[in-house]
Amino acid sequence: MNSEQRYRSTLGGMTPSPAWQKETLEAMQAAQTRRKRPSLRRPLTFAAAAAVLVLGITGGVWWSSRMEPDPDGPGVAQTPEPAVTPTPTTQPSAGWGESFLLVADLAQQLGSNPTAGHTYELTQLPVYTNPLPTERDQRAAIQRWAAELGYTISGPDSYTWRTSSGESTMGRDPVLEATCTDGTRLQLTGLSTLAIYDAPDLSAVAESVKLILLRNGASDTTGTPELAEESLTTYNFDGEAQTTQVTFLTTPDASVADRLYSYSFWRMELTQSQLTIYLPPADSGTVYPLRSPDDAQAAFRAGDYWGGCTTAYPDQAQILFVCLEYDITPGQPYLQPVYRILYTQSYWDELVADWVFDGVDPSPYMGLGIAYVPAIAPEYQDEVPYQRYFNDGLAHHTPEDLP
Repeated sequence: MNSEQRYRSTLGGMTPSPAWQKETLEAMQAAQTRRKRPSLRRPLTFAAAAAVLVLGITGGVWWSSRMEPDPDGPGVAQTPEPAVTPTPTTQPSAGWGESFLLVADLAQQLGSNPTAGHTYELTQLPVYTNPLPTERDQRAAIQRWAAELGYTISGPDSYTWRTSSGESTMGRDPVLEATCTDGTRLQLTGLSTLAIYDAPDLSAVAESVKLILLRNGASDTTGTPELAEESLTTYNFDGEAQTTQVTFLTTPDASVADRLYSYSFWRMELTQSQLTIYLPPADSGTVYPLRSPDDAQAAFRAGDYWGGCTTAYPDQAQILFVCLEYDITPGQPYLQPVYRILYTQSYWDELVADWVFDGVDPSPYMGLGIAYVPAIAPEYQDEVPYQRYFNDGLAHHTPEDLP
């Protein structure tokens, strides 16, 4: 990783966590007086065509003229919520402690999730264990992947192993790094995520990984698998785009559940500086019933959700899109399905206008929040507890956090 990449990586880890935001919000509001700017984003206007494409999911996709998806994108728009004019409870400074992604188009975060438009069809899904490996387990795994990718690890002294990072609650996934003879570095997190960086030609590595996905995935799926791609983009407040190119395995004739498995676990993500491979679980999983999409959205609106994005007024949020995915982020005791809820707030327009750097036109951008709600039926969540981390701690928002 060169100096520029290390600099960006360091900055990326400096985003304040929800806990830090909550503790310091009062001090920030007292110490800062911000110049308010009028909202520059066009108000959401609902396309008449969306009414023809309804699937009966409360809190589904709402489109504006700037938020239309790719017509070849992830499925059909879902039914919008009934039109409600929220009570204007937010104070002008209420949003300053909130956090969200910056996007120019909703389609830049929709992706090609196979459950889009099919969430009501799925009433149960498997949950997989995420065992805590030893250093020996990880060495064997990273050596297998090095051989499959055509790398030679430099020698016994080229390994670096650490049990965890951050606070003690983050110790679910030990990390093993290995340096190869050409300078490429391999980083295995737990047994589920392999990152490759400092490669002389990362695009050539990506082509090799695509072949591996096809070859290995063919023995793990029914039907004839093929590769599909999606692109996910967010923006920094200086207007710089951060794009992740995703390649995943899919079998067009397979069930939605089988395609979700491939989408989650036979998956490669490529950025400018790093390639990440997500590895399938070792066990066959245990099937659990799912809560409904309505119940998941109700939990979010009540303030019970997970993730790095946060809002003080989830009851006023405009829910834009809902799908199911497997949470494959580090620290999971179980690899389990979650509802991914995309939402926005009308007052985020003002924050975007204020937070973008001088000289950056805020009008193309909007704030987009992502909330995660465990998909397993609540009565079974003690058996397969869910957790998600963000920077220095658990990223769990509860009703007690609301003003």
